[in-house]
Amino acid sequence: MFEQLLLGSTLTLVSLVGGAMMWWMLNEALLRMETWLRRPPKPVKSFVVVMMVIFSTMAMMTFGVWLWAVTFWSLSVFPTLEGAVYYALVAYTTLGLGDVVVPPERHLLGGMTAANGFLMFGLMTAMLTDTLRHIRRVQHNLPD
Repeated sequence: MFEQLLLGSTLTLVSLVGGAMMWWMLNEALLRMETWLRRPPKPVKSFVVVMMVIFSTMAMMTFGVWLWAVTFWSLSVFPTLEGAVYYALVAYTTLGLGDVVVPPERHLLGGMTAANGFLMFGLMTAMLTDTLRHIRRVQHNLPD
């Protein structure tokens, strides 16, 4: 039990640190783009930034799912990498179809995969909201 909790906590931490680093890189890019964002055509530039956020969130999600999938596969929880990726994606997105389940001795890892995904979705939502507010402030010359 404690081994699963430690492993799950470590994977969650690595996933969230990766997400935080992605957010930091996005913020750095936005700071460098401020002058460009202030010039017309502003809607096109807003679209470009939103696409940057979408690709960033996709990268964060992909990293987290693969992190868990490779762990499940290396622990031989699933016989194939495809099965491990499928389970990790279903659990990480908290979809929880139940058509593929982890063995009883690894149930805690399954739940921690979902908790990690839930936390990552919160981080991605905050990132999107923060970025959209930043674009609005910059393009309309509003105070921080």
